[in-house]
Amino acid sequence: MLQKKSILTLLALFTGGFVPINLIVLSFGYAEYYKAQAIGPKIIRVAHEFGGPYMLYLYIPSMIILLGIILYSKKNYPDLFRRIVIGLVAGAIATIGLDWIREMGVIEGWLPADTPTMFGKMITGSQDFTKYYWIGQFAHFMNGADFGLVFTLVFGNFKSYKSTIVWAIVWLLIMEFFMMIGPPMGPMVGLFGVKWMWPQLFILTFVAHVVHGTITGALTHLWLKPEDNKWLVPFLLNKNLNR
Repeated sequence: MLQKKSILTLLALFTGGFVPINLIVLSFGYAEYYKAQAIGPKIIRVAHEFGGPYMLYLYIPSMIILLGIILYSKKNYPDLFRRIVIGLVAGAIATIGLDWIREMGVIEGWLPADTPTMFGKMITGSQDFTKYYWIGQFAHFMNGADFGLVFTLVFGNFKSYKSTIVWAIVWLLIMEFFMMIGPPMGPMVGLFGVKWMWPQLFILTFVAHVVHGTITGALTHLWLKPEDNKWLVPFLLNKNLNR
């Protein structure tokens, strides 16, 4: 039987990982597959039909639950608290590195849209810059932070910087793969961007995710403790692990 800490870990993984990371996937999936709207200005409005209620009834409650888990675990489960907070902070900082690469693609026209702008318009349903931009930036950075959270909860720490960084890059490249084949990118620009700017789009996003993974892995190894070496299953079952 799973103990309370294990249940909180899975709940943190769901509320801080699955829910926010899938905001844009499910919203644009609704627009692209269900409403058959794959490109053009209308896709943002259609995605908002799903994304607006998703934010109100799932995303925001999930963030409140995650905050509660953080506050509760700080006193009761410091190892879980450490993983959650370090994962979020490392992922958020790594997003700055990702954005440094991503902005080059925005400037050169290699990306079909600016990610924070796409997030903001989809969430708010507004075309007013002052209304959508900062909300879009917040959602974008939270997404990056959540990638870090998932990494620390699922993978934990490794013996060396090299191992931690390599596995963080693997995790971010898994996200890159699904981003390139799933909504909104897959239907909008073709698999791996072949219908938009090939190979620039794919190379740009590939490098951006490698940078994100490198920073996430380095900060994770720096801040987590050596005893935070259990991956998810041993951590849930409280089993010793040497790796």
